[in-house]
Amino acid sequence: MLRRLMFFGVGALISIIVLSIGDNRVKDTFVAYINYFNPEKRVINQFLFADHKIYLDSNSNRSEIDLFLNKAWVNNEMTDTDSYPQVYVLDNVVISQNQRLYCRYYDMEKRDETIFDPTKEDSVTSLKRFSIVEFVKLEKDIPISSRSYKSYFYLTGIFLLIMIPVIFFCRRLIRRIGLKDE
Repeated sequence: MLRRLMFFGVGALISIIVLSIGDNRVKDTFVAYINYFNPEKRVINQFLFADHKIYLDSNSNRSEIDLFLNKAWVNNEMTDTDSYPQVYVLDNVVISQNQRLYCRYYDMEKRDETIFDPTKEDSVTSLKRFSIVEFVKLEKDIPISSRSYKSYFYLTGIFLLIMIPVIFFCRRLIRRIGLKDE
């Protein structure tokens, strides 16, 4: 049993090494699963995949904002997610320069009335969900917040909360199988 576990471990290690070489879909999916529990990455991905993007600041261009979003983090003290539109403040250090970006995020539903049938009592309408991001202002050379690593600690805690009982269960199972073999 221990020999099988070692073969499995060696095979898993080899597959991780092979998958980490180059760009591939499996590696991107694995990184996406890791970033799923990070709320800052989730917010930035919402901005990147929004249906409409509006650039209001005349001093910055699109490529500058895309470069900013690459490794930005959410300033939780200045962000207001309870209002509508949600106001997000992102901080980042780009080319050794402190920068802050103010964004408004609209998450809306639109009713499509084209399926309406006046002869029927219950009209059928469909909902279409879409999002809009307004990049309001990009400030440079200002003091910014520090990055928070709380989400990674939460992820590690959840992993340990699940894996510690699983390890004890597997040890008990291995002992039972060992006793049956004798």
